[in-house]
Amino acid sequence: MKHGGKRPGAGRPAGSQNADTAAMRAALSGLLEGQVAVAIAALADIAQNGTSESARVSAACAILDRTHGRPRAAPNAAPLHGKPPGAFDLVIGNW
Repeated sequence: MKHGGKRPGAGRPAGSQNADTAAMRAALSGLLEGQVAVAIAALADIAQNGTSESARVSAACAILDRTHGRPRAAPNAAPLHGKPPGAFDLVIGNW
């Protein structure tokens, strides 16, 4: 009998959710139901009237993350024009 290593059929099936996490999210969702609009309004106020640029940018990013979801990383992202990962070009176009 083999010991150790990956065994077929072992572990939680792919795509299944942790029951504890799902239950906790459901409970928190019920508790925070009325507070979400207040939090988004506070972030919007900071994004528009914040005293520092970094506070305004952080609030705007938080609003976008919560309303549109966080962007996912591309699994096979290739460097642009032979530049290493993390290098980028600043492109300013017509908004």
